[in-house]
Amino acid sequence: MIEYVFRHSRAVNGKRVYARVFSGRYAVEKGAKPVTVQLNTPDREIARKRLRAIVLEKQREAEGIIAPKAVRVAAVTPLGQLVNDYESDLRGRTLAEKHVHDTITRLRRMLGDTAWKVVSDVRPDAFVKWRAGLACSAKTKKEYQISASAFMNWLVKTERLLMNPLAKLGNVDVRGKQVRTARAFTEDELQRLFVIAGKRRLAYQMLLYTGQRKSEVRALVWSDLHLDEARPYALFREGTTKDKDKRAVPLRPEIAAELRQMKPEGVLPTKRVFWFCWPTYDILRGDLKRAGIERKDGLGRVVHFHSFRKTWQTLGVRYGINQRVAQEVLGHSDANLTAKVYTDVPALGLHAEIAKLPWIEATPRLTDAESAEAAQKVASTHENQSGELAGDYPARIHCTQIRTQESGNSCHTSSLADICSKFVEDVNVSSAEELSHVLSSLVTSWQKDEMAARAGIEPATK
Repeated sequence: MIEYVFRHSRAVNGKRVYARVFSGRYAVEKGAKPVTVQLNTPDREIARKRLRAIVLEKQREAEGIIAPKAVRVAAVTPLGQLVNDYESDLRGRTLAEKHVHDTITRLRRMLGDTAWKVVSDVRPDAFVKWRAGLACSAKTKKEYQISASAFMNWLVKTERLLMNPLAKLGNVDVRGKQVRTARAFTEDELQRLFVIAGKRRLAYQMLLYTGQRKSEVRALVWSDLHLDEARPYALFREGTTKDKDKRAVPLRPEIAAELRQMKPEGVLPTKRVFWFCWPTYDILRGDLKRAGIERKDGLGRVVHFHSFRKTWQTLGVRYGINQRVAQEVLGHSDANLTAKVYTDVPALGLHAEIAKLPWIEATPRLTDAESAEAAQKVASTHENQSGELAGDYPARIHCTQIRTQESGNSCHTSSLADICSKFVEDVNVSSAEELSHVLSSLVTSWQKDEMAARAGIEPATK
C-alpha cells in the first residue's frame, strides 16, 4: 500500500519553488495506480491525518463495510434534484424532445403522488401500491414503470445507487388490454378516402405506400425525394426516424409522377413537401366521416394515422411481400413485431389459406386383401357384358357417385359393391381386359391432375 504526503514543486528561474499546501498520494491495493488528492493544509501533521481518513474510508468501501461516497451523498440528496440531473443528462444525449418531456413528466407526477423525498423512500411495495391506484390504461401503467426503472438504472450507472429497487418487479401485461387498438383499412375504404381527400390525397397515399410513421412522412423535405432516379425513392433521415436509422423506401411510379408534377419551380431543398396540405387528426376524422368510414368498429378497434402503416403490412402479407423486406421498410428490429402487431389478421383471407389443407375422410381404409377381393368381384361379374365404352371416364365416375348418393337414404353409406356395380354399368365394359384398360386410363388421368395441382397449374378443361 502507498500512502504519503508531499508538496508540489516546480523550477522558477533555476530555483525550486514548493506549493504552500500539502497533497497526498495513496494506493489501497497492491499494484494499483496511485491516486493524488488535495489536502488543502500547510500543516504536515494535519495533512497526514486527512490522508489517513481518506485511505481508511476507501478500505472500508472496498471491504463493503460502508457504501461508496457518491452513494452516501445521493442518499441524502432530494429526489427532485436527482430527477433534474437526469433530465439534463437526457437532453445532453440529444434524445427526442417528446421522449424527454414524457419521461420527466411521469417521474415528477410519481414523486408528487407518493411524497417520496429521498432514494431510500423508493421501495418495491410502495411503488406497487401507487401503481395499483392509478386510474389509467394498462399501457400507461407500464410506461410509468418503465420510466421509473430507467431512472433508477441511471442512478446505478452513475454510481449513485448500488442496485435498482424496482428491478425485480414484473411488467404490466398489456395483451388484450389496449384502449385504442388500431385496425387496417380495407381497400374499399381507402378508395373512398382518396376520392374525397382532395389536396390531402397524396399525403394519405404517401402514408400508405411508404409504410412510415406520420411524423416521418411529415418531416420529408424535397431533398429527401430522389424522383429523377431510374427507380425513384424517398430517403428518411436518421434525425426523423424513430429508430435513428436512415431508410430508403421505393416510391411507386404513380406517386413519383405526381410529386414531380406538384414540385414548385425553384423550391428550396429544405422546404417540407407537405407543408401546405398535411392533415391534422381532426381533419382526418372529418375525411373519414365524409368518406363513410366508421372510425371505431364493433370490436372497439379504431382507424387513425397509424392504421396506414398497419394497412401496408396487412396488404403486404395478402399480396406476398417478403417479410424480411417488410421488416426493413417498416424499420423493425424484431420480426415478430412485423408479423404479429402490424398484421391485421382479421383482414387476411384466411379461408383460402386453410382450404389448402387436405381433407381427411372419416371412413376406414380398405386392407390390401379387401381391395384385391373387390377388384376381382368387379372383373368376374361383368366379364361377359358387351357394349361400347363412351364418354369421359372421370365424368362417369362422378355421375356414379352422385347417383349412388341419390339412390338411397341420405344417412345410408353405400357399400363398395354398390359403388362398383354402378361404375361398371356406366362404363359398360364387356371383359376383364377392357375393365383393366379403363382403370389404367383413370389412374393416368388422376396422376396428371395431381401433378398439375402440386405444381400450381390449372388442369385443362375438355
